[in-house]
Amino acid sequence: MTINVEFKKVRNNYTENVRLEHNFGADWSMDYYHFHNVYEVYLALTEGAEFWVGNQRYVLAPNDLLLLTTSDLHRSIIHDKTNYERYILYFDPFYISVLNTASTNLLECFARRSSSRSHRIHLSDTDARQLTELFRELDQLLKQSGFATDVKVKILLAHILIHLEKMTRDGGAELTGNAAPNASYLLLNPVMDYIDAHYAEDLSTDGISRQFRLNRHRLNELFREVTGLSCHRYLVQLRIIKAKELLERGGISTTQACFESGFNDYSHFIRTFRTLVGMSPGKYAKQASDSKFLH
Repeated sequence: MTINVEFKKVRNNYTENVRLEHNFGADWSMDYYHFHNVYEVYLALTEGAEFWVGNQRYVLAPNDLLLLTTSDLHRSIIHDKTNYERYILYFDPFYISVLNTASTNLLECFARRSSSRSHRIHLSDTDARQLTELFRELDQLLKQSGFATDVKVKILLAHILIHLEKMTRDGGAELTGNAAPNASYLLLNPVMDYIDAHYAEDLSTDGISRQFRLNRHRLNELFREVTGLSCHRYLVQLRIIKAKELLERGGISTTQACFESGFNDYSHFIRTFRTLVGMSPGKYAKQASDSKFLH
């Protein structure tokens, strides 16, 4: 049985190749779990927020760096709604991956973070200052429109990624997640782990409730408290992420990606993919195939 859930189009479908934001307080946050169709470099300049990636919680300190891929479900919770300061760099991985070579993957630092499931690195004052200066330089470039500005932006983005690789491999201290803040998070962690392991199976909110001996209302209550989403919405977003990963690797049809990621209705899969990713699965697969994207 297919349950059709209406997903709102939120500000996660970025159309620019590169976007840089310098935010203060609560002028922008997404306090429910979501993913982007871009990679994200998040630098906290002050304390005052916590960040969740999957079931990992990070209470951010000044100079904390987060690296997120298109596969990372995450949310931010702003506690200091006036003074919390951060830079967020978004970029299309397909756009920059054309500069990859046989010996250099500009996205290596993201792949390493994903494989280790530790997304936070604490930068030294020197590295944080250098990255901030690069962001300021990029900000100035993005406001220009003269000859070769687009080329300069791509070169500077590559320069930033090269620096990030060095900072995260040699200089930064990898930090694990912080303890869960209350019992709800502890209760939901094994449920999220179960969904992550069984998303391709015939899962339903009722079935998951029975598996963990929770009534449906309590399960959704826990999910909304921790992720900002219902259990079903969380599952659907995870399945779309898994479908994207299959299409990125190639050698698979959109129909196969649909069923292997846990959907049992192809038209529902197409509609949901287009809403959450911003393009059809076929177009996404072609974009991945046409680039030198290394996930």
